[in-house]
Amino acid sequence: MRKPYLHITTLLSYMSGPQVDSWKEEQLGKLIEEIDDGTQETDEVLWDNFIEAFKQAYTNTNLREEAYQALCKLHQKESLDKFFTDFKRLARDANVALNDHGTIELLKNALAGPLTQSVIQLPGYDVSANPGWTFKKWEEETRKQHLKWKTGMQYTKPIDQ
Repeated sequence: MRKPYLHITTLLSYMSGPQVDSWKEEQLGKLIEEIDDGTQETDEVLWDNFIEAFKQAYTNTNLREEAYQALCKLHQKESLDKFFTDFKRLARDANVALNDHGTIELLKNALAGPLTQSVIQLPGYDVSANPGWTFKKWEEETRKQHLKWKTGMQYTKPIDQ
């Protein structure tokens, strides 16, 4: 014979910590009450309600705005890979389309100035093109220019005095 509430207690046993303990106890009580009132433990509505309660309790409702603010403040540092990973993640979290003109402008301003200038000075770059370059094109050309710069730095020697 199956123990009552086995699935519920098993699921909730994975949740612990000061920010979840009281919520977990409250939810366990609600679920047990529902089952005691005749709701089957496998009832989809029971679990949909549980999931919704979890989302309401632990979803960052400001994620979109916080991500957009972080995106606006993002600046390339040393790792171009990390920069593009962070930029794309923040744009996704902010629900901002990568190919929007405003997003491309954020990208140009976030990249190191000399790197943005080297991309803009490419023979194939047309500032008046409509539509302009896609995010993917910007990323590809930025990576190429960055690689050229890194390769060139290998051959930079101090001037002997």
